[in-house]
Amino acid sequence: MKNRFLYLLFGFSIILVAACKETPDDYNPNLGYDYYPLEVGKFFEYQMDSIIFDPNGDTTVFHTTSFLREEILDTLTDNEGNTMYKIEQYERAADTLPWNIKKVLSVALVDNQATRTEDNLHFVKIAFPLAKGNRWKGNSHFDEGLIVDIAGETVAMFKGWEYRVNDFGVADTIGGFQFDETILIEEAENENLIELRRSYATYAKGVGLVARELWILDTQCIDDCVGQPWEQKAEKGFILRQTIINHN
Repeated sequence: MKNRFLYLLFGFSIILVAACKETPDDYNPNLGYDYYPLEVGKFFEYQMDSIIFDPNGDTTVFHTTSFLREEILDTLTDNEGNTMYKIEQYERAADTLPWNIKKVLSVALVDNQATRTEDNLHFVKIAFPLAKGNRWKGNSHFDEGLIVDIAGETVAMFKGWEYRVNDFGVADTIGGFQFDETILIEEAENENLIELRRSYATYAKGVGLVARELWILDTQCIDDCVGQPWEQKAEKGFILRQTIINHN
C-alpha cells in the first residue's frame, strides 16, 4: 500500500504521554501537562487522509484513506531509570476491517520534554512549560537532512523544522468532538521555489493529539509554475491529514 510509509513518520504522528505510575512524581498541570492526561489502557483512533505524488506511477496523484490506532499497553524503564511507555500501533484500510498490528514504539516525559521514539528516530514533541510563542528544536536528535523514501522518490522530509506554540487554550471542533481548550504546534513552515515543509499538530486539553497536517512537497517546476498552488506543481512528496475519530 502506497501510504504505508506515512506510519513511519511520527509523528506525522503522534501520541504524547504525561504519566508515570499513572502520574509522574513531578507532574505539574500548570506547565501544560494536563494536555496529556494519559495512562496505560488509553487508546486513540485516527482517520488518515493522504495524497501521494508519484511522478513515476500510473497515477501521478494518489488519494487514499486509512485508519490508525495507538494504544498504551505497558511501562518499562530505560538505562537511565526513566519511565517509558510502550505503545502498539495498528492500521487498517477500512473501518469495517480488523486492526492489524504495525509496530511497537515508546514515548516518555523526561526533563519537561515529551518525547517519542519511533523507527530509531527520537522526537521532542513538546517542550514544557507551554506558552504561546515558545520554540524548540524537536528534531535535534537526528540529522535534519535524513532522506525519506516516498513512492520510490527521495525527499529530505525534516529539512528546516523548528517547533513552536502558535495558539494556546483555543476552543475547537475536530472529528465531531468539541474541545474547550486546544494548542496548535507549528512543527515546520518553510517554503522556497522547489520545497515546501509544513507540519502542524493540534492537542486538546485532557485528550492529547487530535489532529495533524503535513505538506512535504518538492518540485523542479519553477518558471512555468509561477503562481500555481503546490497541489498542482508538486512532483513528489505527500499531503497528510490526520483526524481523531475515537478515544477513551
